[in-house]
Order: sequence, then C-alpha cells, then structure tokens
Amino acid sequence: MLEELKQALSNYTFLAPGDLFQLASICNLKTVKKGEHIIRAGDYNYNITLVIKGLFRNYIINDNGDEHTMLFVPERKNVASYQTVLRNKPSMENILALEDSLIIFSDSRKLDELARKRPLILLYQNKVMKELLAFTVDQVWFHSVLTPEERYFKFCEEFPKLEQRVTQKDLASYLGITATSLSRLRARIAKS
Repeated sequence: MLEELKQALSNYTFLAPGDLFQLASICNLKTVKKGEHIIRAGDYNYNITLVIKGLFRNYIINDNGDEHTMLFVPERKNVASYQTVLRNKPSMENILALEDSLIIFSDSRKLDELARKRPLILLYQNKVMKELLAFTVDQVWFHSVLTPEERYFKFCEEFPKLEQRVTQKDLASYLGITATSLSRLRARIAKS
C-alpha cells in the first residue's frame, strides 16, 4: 500500500519518506465493487477516501425520491462525507462506485491526530483543504452561472474521457438537465 500512496501523493513533493510511512500506517487499501456504496446518507462516516483506480458518483436524493448527481470522483481525487468530517453531522450524500475501484482510506480523526505531531502532514492537510475549497467555489460557479451547454463543454474539458464512463442519466443530472435535453444538446453540437 505504501507504493500506491506514494504514487497517489506524488504532487505533494514536500512530504518526506517518514511522513508517507506515517500516513500509510493509518490508511487502509480496499477494493470496491461496481454498485457498492462507500457512504450512505444518514451515516456518520469519518473516512477520507482517495481513489486509486475507478470512479465514484456523489449524489443526493431529494424529498420526491429523485437522485441528483453532485459530482463524479475519478482517480487521484478525494471524497468524503464532509458533513461528518468537518461538522460531526450525518452524511447528506451517497457515494457509489460506478466501476470496480481501488481506494485508500483513513479515518479523518487519525489524520488530524497525526497532523498535530508532524508539520508536513499538517501542510498536506492544509493544501488538500485549499484544493477542496477552490473546487467547491468552482462547483458553485459551474452550477449557478454557466448555461447547460457551457456546463457540458466545461465538464468535457475538465474530465476528458469521463463522459464515456458515466451514464447519460447521471451526466444529465450532474449538468442539471434531463437526459432528453442532454441528447438534444449533443445533437446540436454534432451538427455545428
């Protein structure tokens, strides 16, 4: 698992081998089957998960029972129940494997404890939180400012080849449109 963790965290070059070893000591490696949830709404789940291989869908279910895709989580991205990790509240979202996947996960409370002892792990944790904040700001802009067509192009630009890995229904839900509207949008783009 240490090798997978080193590769997954290769962008954080400031982490010393001892820091990586300490992180590996609180992490677990797990395979997740397609269709398996790693988090369900209502649960308290303190795990922070790093996707090594595979793809996940983060979604909520509204009061009418409709599913709304909030985001897709491909390789080298983190996912967690941020309501639990940051606020100690039950998860609002569900996180489902769309493909057979390999993940590394750790209890966020253990990571916090480790970060108190090791300054470079605290720096790593800080950088990950900044990345999460920037991503969240981008998502708010994505869903509130862009038109459906602009959202589609942005999605294709930011996640090349991901479109082939998700269903039309899930992609349409993420874009905030119906599957029929997505079909029409693709047809219009193909004509132009």
